[in-house]
Amino acid sequence: MNGDAAQGAQAPTAGRSVLVGVSGGIAVYKAVELVRLLAKEGLAPRVVETPAARRFVMPLTFAAVAQTAVLDDETAWQGDRGWFQHIEAARSADVMVVAPATANTLAKMAAGVADNLLTATYLAFRGPVIVAPTMNWAMYEHPATQDNLRTLAARGVEVLPGERGDLACGEEGSGRMASPEAILMAVRRAFAREARGPLAGRRVVVTAGGTREAVDAVRFIGNRSSGKMGRAVADEAYLRGADVVLVTTVPAEAAPYEVVAVESAADMAATVNAATASADVLVMAAAVADFRPRSTLAGKIGRDERESLTLELERTVDILAAAARPGLLRVGFAAEAGPRLDRARAKRAAKGVDLLVFNDILAAGVGIGADDNEITIIGADGETHVPRTSKRTCAAAIVDAIERALRGSA
Repeated sequence: MNGDAAQGAQAPTAGRSVLVGVSGGIAVYKAVELVRLLAKEGLAPRVVETPAARRFVMPLTFAAVAQTAVLDDETAWQGDRGWFQHIEAARSADVMVVAPATANTLAKMAAGVADNLLTATYLAFRGPVIVAPTMNWAMYEHPATQDNLRTLAARGVEVLPGERGDLACGEEGSGRMASPEAILMAVRRAFAREARGPLAGRRVVVTAGGTREAVDAVRFIGNRSSGKMGRAVADEAYLRGADVVLVTTVPAEAAPYEVVAVESAADMAATVNAATASADVLVMAAAVADFRPRSTLAGKIGRDERESLTLELERTVDILAAAARPGLLRVGFAAEAGPRLDRARAKRAAKGVDLLVFNDILAAGVGIGADDNEITIIGADGETHVPRTSKRTCAAAIVDAIERALRGSA
């Protein structure tokens, strides 16, 4: 089969609206940026603020960014039909986001407490709900909070993973709110999931970046892989409703799904082995080192100690081959120096993978680290060539091929 890539899981947004519930946490300032991004996307955001949130950011700020009046407890119950504001707000929105979602608001949502406009609207809302928790790390990790998050997730609420880092209280740990960009991606996914495809609810493990194999405590053997292709595939699978785990050697900022940081081929192999135990798809987009030093010096090799340095290398584990098991659809990558489609076809046959993605790293404009790529997807149903285009569009073509393979195996 031959053809061009699709443009990705882009759900229509015209006429769509997003209800943004804002509770009282220091991360409220991020909610202002979220509302700006939603408005820029054409998603008609409508903000509902709790009384605590008003202490951080006054409604006028949100109203100016959203270009519509803010709903809050101080004004919502006043005027004609004020008592039905929560019902009307719930009816008018397609997706509801609570960001920041404090421990207190999450507890109320889980228990069904409706003592303010935000929680009352949540109970009346019947569409997709996304929450972005934010709080001190101890509060976030407390069993009560974790139980509440599990309860909400079991009811179909998408709970975005909290980020780790510096907290407003001066401590460091988990509990930072997901970035506005990550929340926007989750909103896009909510719209895309309306047309449930073969990936909806499937667990997909994607690897990205180049591994580093230690020579000593300072030096390593590595490669120039940027991880952009793997990240694009992870994003596309997520947008189509998959439960994504990204195993990566490079930072994955604003990812709304699980990210596991690794460094060496051995680290990646162990993580992939654990992650694919219950997975449906493995996409090995990472540039895994074929060889590593047989031994690693604990300290630093001194330049003055020798005139030359000889390293003895040994093979690393073949992660893609080791992951083979019934029920796991495997996707491999073949980055060749030149138009060696013959080698890619042979590699697919030798590894027995379902799909293999070939690209020529010497082709102009699509080398390692570039934003564009040119690929050929080799599968049981033939070969699909994708001319030079963005890696996002290439990812859409790869995920299209994965969905076709899943349909064929059903």
